Amino acid sequence: MPRNYSELEIVIDSDGDARYAVEARHRVPEGDAITPRVPLALSPDAPALRDADPQVCGRALAACLFAAPVVRDAFVTAQNAADERRLDLRVRLRISVQACELHALPWETLFDPAGEHPLFIGQRCFFSRYLFAREMRLPKLRAKSDVTALVVVSNPSGLGQEMVPIDAAGEAARASAALAPVPVTVLAEPGCATVERILGGLRDGVDVLYLVCHGALVDDEPMLWLERMDGTRDLVAGSVLVNHIGALERPPSLVVLCSCQSAGTGAARGGSTLMALGPLLAQAGVPAVLAMQGNVSVATMAAFMPVFFAELRDHGEVDRAAGVARAAVSQYPDWWMPAVFTRLDSGRIFYPPGFGPDDGDGADAWRAVIENIQHGETTPILGPAMSETVFGSRLKLAQMWAEAYHFPMAAHERDELPQVAQYLAVSQQGVFPRRLFFKFAYQHLSQQYRDILPAELSALRNEDIIAQLGEVVCAVGRAQRQQDPHNPYRAMARLKLPVYLTTDPSDLLADALREGGADPGIRLCRWNRQAQACDDALAEGRKRANPTPQTPMVLKLFGDLREPGSLVLTEDQYFDYLTSVSTNGTAIPLAVRARLNDSALLFVGFDVQSWEFRILFRSILNLEGADLRQEYQHLSAQLDPNSIVDPVSARRYLERYFQDKARLKLYWGDVGMFTAELLRRLEA
Repeated sequence: MPRNYSELEIVIDSDGDARYAVEARHRVPEGDAITPRVPLALSPDAPALRDADPQVCGRALAACLFAAPVVRDAFVTAQNAADERRLDLRVRLRISVQACELHALPWETLFDPAGEHPLFIGQRCFFSRYLFAREMRLPKLRAKSDVTALVVVSNPSGLGQEMVPIDAAGEAARASAALAPVPVTVLAEPGCATVERILGGLRDGVDVLYLVCHGALVDDEPMLWLERMDGTRDLVAGSVLVNHIGALERPPSLVVLCSCQSAGTGAARGGSTLMALGPLLAQAGVPAVLAMQGNVSVATMAAFMPVFFAELRDHGEVDRAAGVARAAVSQYPDWWMPAVFTRLDSGRIFYPPGFGPDDGDGADAWRAVIENIQHGETTPILGPAMSETVFGSRLKLAQMWAEAYHFPMAAHERDELPQVAQYLAVSQQGVFPRRLFFKFAYQHLSQQYRDILPAELSALRNEDIIAQLGEVVCAVGRAQRQQDPHNPYRAMARLKLPVYLTTDPSDLLADALREGGADPGIRLCRWNRQAQACDDALAEGRKRANPTPQTPMVLKLFGDLREPGSLVLTEDQYFDYLTSVSTNGTAIPLAVRARLNDSALLFVGFDVQSWEFRILFRSILNLEGADLRQEYQHLSAQLDPNSIVDPVSARRYLERYFQDKARLKLYWGDVGMFTAELLRRLEA
């Protein structure tokens, strides 16, 4: 689970003329304390800073860095805060692009200000080198249960006398053993470690790239000795690999660059070359890089890597994993060579799915979920992620609309469908976003599910799309439920509860309930005139004042595909919806209002930052009967760690906010993870 730290960030900048300045930032949960920027007397070519003895260079680095009183005082303050609060200390060194030559120094050997002991080989102080990326896209984190790895060992023929062949089989075996039980693809046979096969493996979406090869610095350009298909050497510029990896839609979460003594004495050059790639890969968008600063021994790697990956599987924090592994090899002379480059504040590259940090393994939260379902005292509220496999991502839809119609507002607003739809409603006409929604939804369905759709629905005319989109969605949903026993709508139907709420305007949920033996009645939230007319037309749903598990009520919150005017798409429509639900006592059926006030609410398929969730959450809070809701623990609005800059801090903030507002406990993970775990626990 996420940990709190006393954090110290040391920032070194350069004026471009070999003059350096330094400042420090001490971070605790309550806020940051930033020191003034002061000159730093540091000569990267000083012999003591390049000494092969880690004690010599570690003390020399400490003498330079802590000679600045503001840095020394900030370190002491951060260390004291860690001791007083029983926290671990996290130290990040941020070296600006203008001072990149300082990455050649062995900062991992840094001693304490008194010069008594190395700082980063204990169990309580963790270190990484932090870099900004060239682009601002967020790293894509994956649940630790889904992690895969690609191991590449390049041992081409024709290396030359200065480079001894690498033990490819031995290196691949050691890497695979260290990564176990992570599924591993290995490229170690002659002719396998080619640029094309490496990039092909990365395009499949692996999370860890583990690369062992020779290297050389040619005119300060890192060059890698990879292979051609015939097994001969292929000297590849490091920038080529960096640019290709940076261009991937989802780069690996971690790249391990290794040059070991199994490669012979020539590997020392390989070590410095691979080390030089670390900052480049991090700046290109790789969340974390572990690179060797020199000719690290096989024995050190054999001891370091299993500990590193075991720690990483446990908590996903790469700097912490490296620190624990460094402590495990502290008796080796080259303990300091593994260096971590990262662009993550939290250091976390994988995340553990589950409920919040106060729950241990989440057992108490799950117990409440299961007990409430078994007693029939749960009301599921289903969000947009439930139907993403059918309708596609709302994020991508917003981005496509913004691109196609030249959305002129801030870049971050291009990801919000209500804001893009609002622009289209103003710049075109009010009905335009709804018509466009039907058109894009049908294009997506007809392209992605061509083989599933019956012939009469696979090539609709534009004028028929609005009338028949519901049939298309139902056909696709039916096929998906038949193929996937863990389909999220099937999972929700198995709960056999009397009331369901959904933001999905289709009949996917109602169809799943019918397949499960229920006879659902459909109602609409009567937020506008068109929604009221559509709700009146659904006479069967209106007759059921007292829904039961056999005759459940499905309330469609944001409209129905049968009536385009009932859909909630634009900013104005969301505000109108909130006003109507808050002031109109008949907007939500009485049976649903009773369930919202006197049952546990189970949100599934929401991003807690989305418009849908925020508007819906506020409208529920505004209902009468809030005192009854306090009797229950409400659960599981999904928190997507890829949607925010600092998932750990955001999770802590959001947990506190939702607990204070409505006793709502958040689940970290996606719909598939949650529903699979829910079904497993229900069956148990």
